[in-house]
Amino acid sequence: MRSFSNLSVNNSNFIKALILGVVSSVGMIAVLLCVVTVVLLASSLLPYEYLSYIMLAVDAIGALFGGYIAARLNKSQGLILGLLNGFILFVGIVISGFCVSGETITILTLLKAVVIIIFSAIGGIKGVNTKEKLHIK
Repeated sequence: MRSFSNLSVNNSNFIKALILGVVSSVGMIAVLLCVVTVVLLASSLLPYEYLSYIMLAVDAIGALFGGYIAARLNKSQGLILGLLNGFILFVGIVISGFCVSGETITILTLLKAVVIIIFSAIGGIKGVNTKEKLHIK
């Protein structure tokens, strides 16, 4: 019978990796938003209707990066870290959207949830399966 004792989330390394993963997701999204803004201002060729999909891609890349970083730091539990990272990131994005723009829940919000959580989980799995390990000091 398989033991699930190593899946506990009570250790401080897990929490530290999760927090650093979410922070790195937010940082990556901020950097990508700056790049997208510069590109859109410089070219002005992209129609406004595509902006939601560009934001979805930016959020997905940020989630992938955060899940990867969290799993690399913890060295295990990549799927769980990725899922939690994606969920926390999605909740933060939705709450900030409600506060700033009064955005409502739409089909795009559901799509954003699925994409962010899946990409973050993929990043977590990839982060655990990478050979070279990072160390938290």
